[in-house]
Amino acid sequence: MSNIYPVITLYQPWATWIMRGWKTIETRTHNRFASLNHKTILIHAGQRTDVIFSHPFLTEEQLNYNPEEVVNGFILGSAYVDATGLLSGDWVENKSALIHTLDRYGLFLKDIEKFKEPIPCKGEMGIWYYDLDLKQKVRKPKPTENVLF
Repeated sequence: MSNIYPVITLYQPWATWIMRGWKTIETRTHNRFASLNHKTILIHAGQRTDVIFSHPFLTEEQLNYNPEEVVNGFILGSAYVDATGLLSGDWVENKSALIHTLDRYGLFLKDIEKFKEPIPCKGEMGIWYYDLDLKQKVRKPKPTENVLF
């Protein structure tokens, strides 16, 4: 049996900030990631890096991060999606997501584990799947059949 996990790709430095525990809510303008609720997912750092100049929820350490510390094109680690849903826009959510969360859907992450060695891999949009045993991208696994009789 393989260790197949759903994966989401994020721009840098956001993916690295999840691995550091600075960002515990990942947000989207859509709710298509709701299927990840109560699952362990992998966090992939895409090829793009956002330029961050200032933001009211970022600390000085986050604003002054060394860009050479972030890598692109790697699976960085895993996180457990503890809950999903429309965010309220309160201060705690904004700080945990590192952005204003009003009118956004969130993945509430916990049990974040950074891999000792990042895994080089080309990402995709949406949810994609990776087999940690085979060290390769795979198709979405089929659900196991429930035999009633």
